[in-house]
Amino acid sequence: MATQKVDVAVVGAGIFGLAVAVACQRRGLCVRVVDAMHAGAGASGGLVGALSPHVPDQWNPKKAYQLEALLSGEAYWAGIGDMGGQPTSYARTGRLMPLLSAEARDLAKARSASAETLWQGKARWQVVEAGASNGWLASDAVPFGLIRETLSARIFPQQAMRALAAAFDALGGELTENWPVLEGSVGRLAGPKGQIEADTIVLAAGVPGFDLLAPLVGANAGNGVKGQAAVLSADCGGDEPVIFHDGIYIVPHGAGRVAVGSTSENTWDTAEITDQKLEAVIDSARAICPRLADAKVLTRWAGLRPKARRRDPMLGAIPGHQRLYAALGGFKIGFGLAPKVGETLADLITGTPTDLPHSFTVSHHL
Repeated sequence: MATQKVDVAVVGAGIFGLAVAVACQRRGLCVRVVDAMHAGAGASGGLVGALSPHVPDQWNPKKAYQLEALLSGEAYWAGIGDMGGQPTSYARTGRLMPLLSAEARDLAKARSASAETLWQGKARWQVVEAGASNGWLASDAVPFGLIRETLSARIFPQQAMRALAAAFDALGGELTENWPVLEGSVGRLAGPKGQIEADTIVLAAGVPGFDLLAPLVGANAGNGVKGQAAVLSADCGGDEPVIFHDGIYIVPHGAGRVAVGSTSENTWDTAEITDQKLEAVIDSARAICPRLADAKVLTRWAGLRPKARRRDPMLGAIPGHQRLYAALGGFKIGFGLAPKVGETLADLITGTPTDLPHSFTVSHHL
């Protein structure tokens, strides 16, 4: 059986796995990525792609880390597109959120003031009147006006994954698909197409990654949460802001496509099949966005998103195992965090200090 020696082996070609691989390859490390299926096969191949922040109050290291990641998104994805010659579909369009009560409006105004400081003047959180949506939101959906914040962006996940894989290839990295890990130990992976010896191994395989991690830490590290989403054909150019309301995202991706989603299901019959829960999401989206009222559904999607035990991502060194790292649990914020997650793991691997929040560490989840 052939053996390849590399500096870094990444298990999983999802958003975290490829972001880590690109960051390491750019630092001159020899990187190989293996995936049991193909790049973006799991949750990273979804449809929604809303990159949005936590609310700007009760500040903590987690929110500061996310802010830096979101602010770096425009330059990061432009660089990825340039490296691989593939469009990423990234655009920082902002987000609208309807206000349904006077109390919600008052709270939003208070957060507007705190955002001025916490977001360093680089983005705004404003309370505006209903007409500010220019018909993008139904008038009866915004009885007390709406929040308009300028930090949120959108990206079409499938297109972004193609661009990231192309950038990794252009940098000289090696991606091997249909390569499930059959056996692993410190510094070594074995699969159907040979063996890999690596100075460092990164587990970034989404929901299956939790199964790989569990025997190493002696605990269930996380689980999959089913999500369902759809793309509708609607009149939009892609410059419209993202809408978020009652747990539902409406994301215009341009070329007449609008994504809506998604559900969060802890129990299900079949993970990859859509059902009435998605139809309810579509109906809710139609009710608040007039341009979706008669929009045709182009694509439906269902799959499992990786949620770590304590919800925050699970990043960094795996306790008790030398040169073994995790990049798991992106759940709903993986694409937004990816630019910084890639650099953070590359920092850890090369011995560079990081600002990784404790709640994001593997030890925090165990």
